[in-house]
Amino acid sequence: MVACFNEEGFQALRDELAQVAHELNADSIEQVVYAWVLRLPSQPLPIIGSGKIERVRSAIVAEKLSMTRQQWFRIRKAALGYDVP
Repeated sequence: MVACFNEEGFQALRDELAQVAHELNADSIEQVVYAWVLRLPSQPLPIIGSGKIERVRSAIVAEKLSMTRQQWFRIRKAALGYDVP
């Protein structure tokens, strides 16, 4: 699990990430997080910053996940606690 989401306040986000991971047949919520970031309108490129080959593989797989718009916005809502106005 992604370490920054371990706090109690992130339960809704963890649950939504797990649900989307299940829907996409992703191996981990980490892959879903990468996929979500890659679909931000500003088109950022995640910096993995890891010498662990598993994380590099996870990031590569994330690019191939076909996240829908609805899934993307569900994750956003879970992270912020409110829907898009």
